[in-house]
Amino acid sequence: MIQSNHNLKAIILILLGMTVFAIQDTFIKLISNEVNLYLIYFTRCIIGLIILLSYLKFKKIDIIFNTNYPILTIIRTIVFFLGFSFYYFSLSKLSLPIAITLFFVSPFFTSIFSMVILKDKVGYKRWLAIFIGFIGVYLVMDPNFNDFNIYSLFPIICALCYSFTIIVQKKTSDKDSVFSQIIHIYISALIFSILIKLTLSNMIIDPNIAKEFQPIFIEWKIDNYLTLLMLISIGFTGVIGFLCLFSAYNIGSPSAIAPFEYVIIIWGLIIGWFLWSETLNLKGFMGLFLIISAGIFTFLREAKLNKKISIDKPLR
Repeated sequence: MIQSNHNLKAIILILLGMTVFAIQDTFIKLISNEVNLYLIYFTRCIIGLIILLSYLKFKKIDIIFNTNYPILTIIRTIVFFLGFSFYYFSLSKLSLPIAITLFFVSPFFTSIFSMVILKDKVGYKRWLAIFIGFIGVYLVMDPNFNDFNIYSLFPIICALCYSFTIIVQKKTSDKDSVFSQIIHIYISALIFSILIKLTLSNMIIDPNIAKEFQPIFIEWKIDNYLTLLMLISIGFTGVIGFLCLFSAYNIGSPSAIAPFEYVIIIWGLIIGWFLWSETLNLKGFMGLFLIISAGIFTFLREAKLNKKISIDKPLR
């Protein structure tokens, strides 16, 4: 009964966490053509750091900046930063439902990386789930090879990078706490964002390229209070989402609660339809069904084998 109650609380936290992540992605999409992508990243990390450090101070948890795995930490933070740069940029080019759905190919990449890096055995059932999941991705993308939307690959690249960081985190979590690893991600993203700004500000960019990649090349500025409010909200929702997920996986069984992360896709469909009249076509919904079904099977299979796919996740 106690475990059941813990799982119920964990499920509520998962639902809350994925809801605020959906709100975060919505705000990013709303301002993605008006505010520089790396200004969004920079502001998000500043606010996230302030909230996270305040939380640790309030909970009297040691704040540790150093790492016992400097090389792996550098690799992990770079890959994580690149991955979500692709994802946040994709929000300016894709519908919200498609971007969110394609990101959820990450459990399949996690299984593959666990085999390659951690030397886990991946049986035929999980290979079948991975294959079915990628069929679902293909259906969601619904590629027209005569007019292929290259940006539909960006959430998948993000999922690939995210899954890699999950596996690296497993190797470093024996000595580096999750909070330390999140602090590393925030600080590194601040540094990378500033470096990108300094680099691009000294470059002469072709106007056509600048227009196509406007979220990257647009000037760093905040034009109005509404934009400032959205930037602050992005920072708040990001760290609140993390705290919800972290707390959920601390008190609940991963196999029981992980499938509820897919609620963010439902939110993506609702918000996308309500704000932009966006939705998936028939192939997209078929693909969504395959991705969720294969993903849930993968979570349950991992739990049966006693391998924790998504415990102690880094912040999205």
